Amino acid sequence: MVAPRQASASVEGDSGFEPWVYLGIGLVTAPVLAFVPVVSFMGWFLSSLVHEMGHTAAAWLCGMPAFPAISLEGHAAALHSAQLAPLALFLTGALLFFSWRLFEGRTRWIVCGAIAVLHPLLCFTDAREVLHLLAGHLAEFGFSCMCLFRALSGGFTSSRVERALHGTLGWFLLGRNAWLCWGLVTSSGARALYQNNGSFGLTNDYIRLADDLLGWRLQTVAGGMLFVGALVLPLAFVLQRSYARANS
Repeated sequence: MVAPRQASASVEGDSGFEPWVYLGIGLVTAPVLAFVPVVSFMGWFLSSLVHEMGHTAAAWLCGMPAFPAISLEGHAAALHSAQLAPLALFLTGALLFFSWRLFEGRTRWIVCGAIAVLHPLLCFTDAREVLHLLAGHLAEFGFSCMCLFRALSGGFTSSRVERALHGTLGWFLLGRNAWLCWGLVTSSGARALYQNNGSFGLTNDYIRLADDLLGWRLQTVAGGMLFVGALVLPLAFVLQRSYARANS
């Protein structure tokens, strides 16, 4: 019981400037994970793990058993089987059950009603493939947001080292995805490299999404995800302020 109170006191003791220090440290050190030999492989492995777990979670959510595959040769993919309709319906029921137990009153009916309509629509339409293809990059954006939030709010332990590491990983994941999307929007060379650089010889996510499912230009898909990336840091600030108010 003592440790949580000490951590909370440390966070509340932050000056208004201190969270920016950890963001700044992370911004300066993030390129180490991208460009320094050996360490850059660690950065790639961490980002690939988050990315493929995002694909895997989305596949299971839609009733498609899946598993991530990461090769030390620099390849990563998430492989899923055909959808099992009974599994998808079981997951709908499980989500309804846990939501019914978690919420009360009007909120319970709204959440359960939304799940009953939206989850089957997600599972039994092409939306499941759209979600599956986007889930890897969305997971990286989501994890970067969590890391930046932890850098701002004090992390799990309020350790300065932990906050700096959270800032480093958050900026690294956000920066690598934003750089990819920016290149796909603005550079024909970057698009050509992306088209010929799929792991295990597979076609990359944004190309499959643009060509096979949406019928959009690759630049349009990348631009949409670049907009999503622009929301990560503001969302981290919103979460940090909400966390501070809840613990004040």
